[in-house]
Amino acid sequence: MTTRLVLLAFNEQAAIGALLATIRGLPLRDVEVIVVDDGSTDGTVLVVQEMKETMSLTLLRHARNRGVAAAFDTGLRHAAAVSTPSDLVITMEGDGTSDPAVLEPMIDLLRAGRHVAIASRYAPGGRYEGFPIDRKIFSLGANFVMRWYCGLEGVKDYTIFYRGYRAEVLKTAFRRYGDRFIEAHGFFSNIEMLVKLSRLGPLVAAETPHVYRYGKKRSQSKMRVWRNLTEYLKFFVRDAFRPVSLKP
Repeated sequence: MTTRLVLLAFNEQAAIGALLATIRGLPLRDVEVIVVDDGSTDGTVLVVQEMKETMSLTLLRHARNRGVAAAFDTGLRHAAAVSTPSDLVITMEGDGTSDPAVLEPMIDLLRAGRHVAIASRYAPGGRYEGFPIDRKIFSLGANFVMRWYCGLEGVKDYTIFYRGYRAEVLKTAFRRYGDRFIEAHGFFSNIEMLVKLSRLGPLVAAETPHVYRYGKKRSQSKMRVWRNLTEYLKFFVRDAFRPVSLKP
């Protein structure tokens, strides 16, 4: 059973080397890293290429910045394609805010049979640290809305990027949704995937606490509140008037 870590990176030269070094030093077996570089213009690619000499690492590159949804699509499609159904796939941010110490409990949840494992700021012991107040208010509101809209048992944190999947559910999603598994163009794509996975059949999800330390972030935030709000509205309209037809 291989665990593939999909790291999303755009101009993360200041953080990604230390993050990869920390992952390399963890006592985890059968771990492969996939870095999706979304058109970085700094030294991110050079740092990752240097780390390839010391660990099992694949670098996928976009020639230009295409946004977080395209980075998810590139990384998860590749991970699903090269994985067996029993393998695990975990998405992380390349900016240092996804604490590698949470990997072990996430892997344990997935190996115990959960389809999805979430590093949650709302699980007991999880929290925000140093999060900008406007971002925190938006995050709290967004998660409240998605709990009401989706109501997935065991899930309180819908917006966090730090999430693990059994490869079998990703393979099924890409097969049955095709190009419409990820339709959003921004940060909402992360929520969209979870909602659509929940509609494929009974989805067993669980959370483990994660302390989101915003001070660990070494790059400028790419999230824009109003642009993200627009993506929420587009999804609800799309979901109501143009629902996805699932392939058998």
